[in-house]
Amino acid sequence: MRGLSRIRALGLMVGVGATLAVVPMQPATAGTTNNPLTAAGTVRCQAGSAESILIAGGGESHGASVGVSGQFSVTFGNPQLPSIATAQVRCDIAGKRTYPTTNFTMYRPTVGQVLNVTLTAL
Repeated sequence: MRGLSRIRALGLMVGVGATLAVVPMQPATAGTTNNPLTAAGTVRCQAGSAESILIAGGGESHGASVGVSGQFSVTFGNPQLPSIATAQVRCDIAGKRTYPTTNFTMYRPTVGQVLNVTLTAL
């Protein structure tokens, strides 16, 4: 298996119910366009718990439950990249659901199919 090149993104904290922010640390050059791409990483809510994530980008939309320690993994079959993607996180705060969102640029890594994303929602 080939080594994985990863793009890291940092989540910036914002107010309850407000949008998430993702800032890519380094863009990757476009790779092939006929391979799957997995967006994987962690998400947490500053108050309450992250329950699910939905990411739409590259002409596709996929969601996943958020696991232990905020882990998630969403696989795109054949996204058209680069693309602006929208991540929506369901945060449950004291019985109330909130859905903060953010836009970020989704790139295909030069090698491999994993794009690492770290998000924090207040």
